[in-house]
Amino acid sequence: MKGKFIAILIAAVWSLTAQSNELTIGERKVIVSQILEERREYWISLPASFKEGGYKDYPVLYLLDADFNSFFHVFTGMVRQLSSDATPVIPEMIVVGIVSQERVRDSSPTRSLTEYGGRKNQALSNTGGADQFLEFLREELIPEINAEYPTSGYQILAGYSFTGLPVIHSLYSSPEDFNAYIAIDPSMWWDEQIMLKRYSEFLQGKSTEKRRLFISTSKRVEGVYLDENYVAEFIRLRNEKPKKGLYVDSVTYGTEENHHTMPVISFYRGLRSIFDGYMIDDQARFRP
Repeated sequence: MKGKFIAILIAAVWSLTAQSNELTIGERKVIVSQILEERREYWISLPASFKEGGYKDYPVLYLLDADFNSFFHVFTGMVRQLSSDATPVIPEMIVVGIVSQERVRDSSPTRSLTEYGGRKNQALSNTGGADQFLEFLREELIPEINAEYPTSGYQILAGYSFTGLPVIHSLYSSPEDFNAYIAIDPSMWWDEQIMLKRYSEFLQGKSTEKRRLFISTSKRVEGVYLDENYVAEFIRLRNEKPKKGLYVDSVTYGTEENHHTMPVISFYRGLRSIFDGYMIDDQARFRP
């Protein structure tokens, strides 16, 4: 599994550089948000077929923390490779990378002064802005993308660590906004595990019919980063009390992965999970 994944990652990086002499993977854009009362930068990567003629509509992947650890570079390359091979396993898609500006404010669903580790920090006084941030996505950014590009209406929201928190919050509060979610080791510890406590409300809340969630964590989180693995607790809750209509695929890595090594492999597995069954069968394709 890991050998195949490394080969795909190398191919993804190669796809970024082999197209021409210019190393262009996307375009920087700015939207003036009336909701957030600020200018917000986002990066956009378009499928090869769009540049060749734009003959179809595309799903859109909204990637939080696009500027973190070269996520936009790696993830757009992976999307390109997985969707353009001789036997593509995902459809071509538009990738919109949202640059973090007020990361903690925008990601936190509640206001809390308690930081990672349990200490109080007055710098967290501006937390609790996730609802407003999701409104910005829903009312401003998504309509702008839909107006400018040929989109299919299928939308994915992906986030890692603290930006995985608004992914879960979006699923809970407004599942009509996105069709699928990728939450890579989300910060379920926030505000005394508020998102775990809200799970029972989520079960009785809005319909999640035909929605998909991929969520991942690692056994090394507990004891190294936190006293308890709250993502694993979320997975346990989900397995015991599943939400009707919501398909959930979860992965808990062993000691071979930790919080910092799992984003890339989790993004790959998340895409494969969301588009499970998309790959064309080689035997059927080449059978005389």
